[in-house]
Amino acid sequence: MDKRKYVSVSDRHLIAEQPGMTVVMIGVIVAFLMGYTVKSILSPARVSAQIEKAASHIHKDVRVHFDSAYFSLSDGILPQMAVIISKIRMESEQACWGAPLLEIDELRLPVSLVSLLRGQGAIRDIQANIVNLNLRQNVKNCEDNQAPNAAAAAEPKKAAPLVSLSPPEDSQKYQNDVRSIFVQKLKISANQFPLYKPELLNFAVQVKSYNPRVIELKAKTHLLKDEAVGDYLSHANLYVQYKESPEKSVQTHVFGNWREGHYSVIANYTMDENLLAIETDLKHIPLSQILQIAQKYDLVSSELNGRQVWISTKARSVSAVDKIRSSPMEIRDLRLEGDLGEMYVDKIQVQTLDPLAYAPIVVNIDKLDIEKLLTLLNRPKKTNVLGSLGQFTGRAEIISDKNMKMTGQHTGLEFVFSNKGQREVQIIDSMVGDIALKNDTWSFDVRRLEPRAGMFIGDVQMKADRDFKDVQVKADVDEMSFDPAVQKLMTNGGSIGNMTVESDLRLKDGQLSFLKGLVRIDSMNVEGVSFGKTKAHFDWKDQEMILRTQMSSLDVAPTSPAGAVLRTVTFPEWWESSGLKLNTLDGEFRVKSSQNMTWRKFQAQVGKSGKLTTEGGWNTSGELHGHVLNREGKDSKKWQISGTRENPLFSEESSSPNPMRK
Repeated sequence: MDKRKYVSVSDRHLIAEQPGMTVVMIGVIVAFLMGYTVKSILSPARVSAQIEKAASHIHKDVRVHFDSAYFSLSDGILPQMAVIISKIRMESEQACWGAPLLEIDELRLPVSLVSLLRGQGAIRDIQANIVNLNLRQNVKNCEDNQAPNAAAAAEPKKAAPLVSLSPPEDSQKYQNDVRSIFVQKLKISANQFPLYKPELLNFAVQVKSYNPRVIELKAKTHLLKDEAVGDYLSHANLYVQYKESPEKSVQTHVFGNWREGHYSVIANYTMDENLLAIETDLKHIPLSQILQIAQKYDLVSSELNGRQVWISTKARSVSAVDKIRSSPMEIRDLRLEGDLGEMYVDKIQVQTLDPLAYAPIVVNIDKLDIEKLLTLLNRPKKTNVLGSLGQFTGRAEIISDKNMKMTGQHTGLEFVFSNKGQREVQIIDSMVGDIALKNDTWSFDVRRLEPRAGMFIGDVQMKADRDFKDVQVKADVDEMSFDPAVQKLMTNGGSIGNMTVESDLRLKDGQLSFLKGLVRIDSMNVEGVSFGKTKAHFDWKDQEMILRTQMSSLDVAPTSPAGAVLRTVTFPEWWESSGLKLNTLDGEFRVKSSQNMTWRKFQAQVGKSGKLTTEGGWNTSGELHGHVLNREGKDSKKWQISGTRENPLFSEESSSPNPMRK
């Protein structure tokens, strides 16, 4: 037999016997029937009806509304069966809950076939995109009103309970099958706190165990997010765990970065004991960020300005929840640092928050920039008399807000002197003293002062009220001298010898009310005029400074500006080749301002028989008035003074005026 013919017949019979077409047709019919059945069962109308029926059993005081609901077989390009509910609105007028309003843009309920086949609930996860929770009223505590009624209603049921469940039934039959909830963005607002609206991202709740019950919550947020502050680099991580073994407790951990700093807050609440333990750790947090938010909620003074200042600290407290304000708190390793220097506190023991009470606080201060400290307090320097305010290093003890003391060293303080458009600075290299506040009264005691290129031996004391409106300054200086550069500036190239000062100054409501004292100067040279030993008593009376001066001698050089003026109004025989020499000078100056001054009963001895006396002054317009009287034996001459300070005129009596410019 031909093999090719045998093979051909055999192959033909094999192909004819395959049922491929029948299987395909049956599959198409079954798929059509299943698809039609599923579509009928899972139609949007039927799904919506089922959800409306379930929503009606949530609570009698809760109203639920949604726009649409349908069954989905995919999540994007990935296959997933889920029930999708859009535009959900749940609300209640219950004041006990704060009249909440919950709005969800889209809710996704994935369906688990595996759980369904195992006899478990098909819905084990809840997913939502954007959820808004608004507490429209302040939450009221309704437990006190309901407790008596609840107790009375429960009494007859104690003898014969309606339902008695065994532990296996309680944990298996009646437990909730939902194991996780995920919300992409959760926004919370409350009528009680209108300015604070927290926003939680990737909000996730997961049941770790049913028996014992363990539930975890995770989310990301911003620590006190505020539009004025900005939220970059201020992300926060939130972790909450509830567990029932070994005791019912809730642990919360908030941590993350705030600008360039890091923070961590851990709170542990034991429910049976109603005990709350809080631990806080801040590292290099910008003080300006904290102050801006604290000022927004009126927690600190609006005058504070914390730019370029960072804070680090640790704090811990353990108390009953209802006694937080009256419970103690411990703060450790508190450090303020930045451009203003550094302040460090090892420990602060707060006894109560309301009213605020604490144990004495010791603050270690290192190179504290006074000018930047005033900027922090929003009180910048406004005087031109002071240059740099220097730095302070020392130790402060704060007993209360009305009782504190500080001791240390102040360096780099600058006093600015100016004359004819030029300026020089007297630098205080070191100033050692004590500062204290007691019963709203400040006291300052300078024990040692070291001016650069100068000298200071003495003591300065000051007392002031809290606002520095009422001030008293007492100085007892045995010896004082300035930097030679300052002396030359103030004397136009001359010098000022050692000085002795005794003074008492008082301000009332910020205005000078009392001034009395004595200044002694060994010698002084001003523009070719040499002063011998000088003594001046000064006094403040009727808004006028009174200066009574005494000088042992006054030598006027012939080429000096003063010499040119005095030659006009003195006898020629009084002058020698070295100039004019006056002895035993005394007189009185009265000054109301730099633009208004008078001199009275000013007299000097010249030689053995000569005498010079003068009185006069200038007004606010700079106009001069007065006279000069010279006597030599029986001879005398008198000149009238007129003109201005810039252009004085001297006229001898019974003669024409003789102009003389300084």
